[in-house]
Amino acid sequence: MQKIFIIFAVIILSSTVQAQMKMRNLQTITDEPADPTQLQIKPDSTKTPGFVQLNTLGVQKFLVENDYNQAISFFSKAIEAAPDCSGCKYNLGRSFLQIGKYDDAVKTFNELIAVDPNNFNAYASLGETYYKKELYEESLPFFQKALKLNPKDAITLCNYAVSLTILEKHAEALENLDKAVKLQPDFTEAYSNRGYTLFLLGRHKDALESLKKAEKLNPAVAQVHNNLGVVLDRLGKKKEAKAYYERAVQLKPDYAEALCNLAIIHLAEGNREAAYQQLKTLEKVDFKLADQLRGVIWGKYVVDASQVKPKD
Repeated sequence: MQKIFIIFAVIILSSTVQAQMKMRNLQTITDEPADPTQLQIKPDSTKTPGFVQLNTLGVQKFLVENDYNQAISFFSKAIEAAPDCSGCKYNLGRSFLQIGKYDDAVKTFNELIAVDPNNFNAYASLGETYYKKELYEESLPFFQKALKLNPKDAITLCNYAVSLTILEKHAEALENLDKAVKLQPDFTEAYSNRGYTLFLLGRHKDALESLKKAEKLNPAVAQVHNNLGVVLDRLGKKKEAKAYYERAVQLKPDYAEALCNLAIIHLAEGNREAAYQQLKTLEKVDFKLADQLRGVIWGKYVVDASQVKPKD
């Protein structure tokens, strides 16, 4: 299973980059049910589960119940029963990645590569793991190796582009995102990331077009609406930008960047009270960003005492 990163733009901070990941299915192995939600285990069964069944139970715990620690237990037992089960090792690594045990994930994926040197998913997952560790430069060789093994994997192209964007290699990032959307024309996340990359390259109208495509593919993604607001704002279309920020907040009420951007729009309109209401909400979800917004709202009304000359 892999994930897809999405980059977001925000007005108040320069070059603010965040990421969101989208899951790809875990690996199933021989004789497993195609749909883990349909798995049924008889409670009175006395037969010790085999590695296939243990792997399936782990997939169920991960995908259906979101019980990642229990999934780790099942995948570990599956590996004990079948040490050469590459799918079990891959699933174990993805489970470690899911709960933030990045060093364990790295160890597991490297063990998988040791026995299967051409395992595309292991390299792609190592790239993601180093990305999550904020070791962006270190993530690049793993994404590159994965793409050498499978150059037409749109998800890895997209994830690779995110690391490149954070490292300010925007042209190379755009090249990979162009490939991703060509390979997978319904890839919402790739269009969203592509819009942000184009924005950083100063190609605002092209960015708007790419983000509009992402919106059309999935109108329920708050980040896409925020990004559209950012681009329209930069193009001077404040009214349209405001509507997108509002929609982003409707979709995700705790979306800090959108709350901040909406407050700044209110402030530009002269509505300090509305901006202050957004600030109060933002304080509950992101105090650091709220502190910066507070400075924007109140800054011009605050007098620095050190700059006031005493009267004679």
